[in-house]
Formats: sequence, C-alpha cells, structure tokens
Amino acid sequence: METKTYAKRVLALEEQGLCTSDAQAVADAENIKRAKRNKARRDREQLMRDMGLVKVRGALGGTYWE
Repeated sequence: METKTYAKRVLALEEQGLCTSDAQAVADAENIKRAKRNKARRDREQLMRDMGLVKVRGALGGTYWE
C-alpha cells in the first residue's frame, strides 16, 4: 500500500533530519498519524471478523458489529 511506504520514507527522513520545512514536517507527521490510525483500525476490524462478527450499517447511519 502506498501510504505505508510513504510513512516509512517520512520516518526515515525524519530520523536523518532531512525534512525540508516546518510545514512539510507537520504534513509528514499528520500522514504518519493517519497511517498509524488506519493500521490500528484495520487490526481491530480484523479481530472482530476473526471472532465471527459482521460489520453492518444501522438504519440511522451508524456502524455496528453483530
């Protein structure tokens, strides 16, 4: 997935101190945070599926596991 490789590149650049500007550093940090949140969400959802639950959308737009 492109986001994972991008986040890894950004982490490597940060470790080397090669961020080009403060704005770029902030954007990179936001992308890293998003990548971590997405991975945590995917892991959590996979755990729910492994337990035999199904993700469904409720009548009012909420998402539930049954």
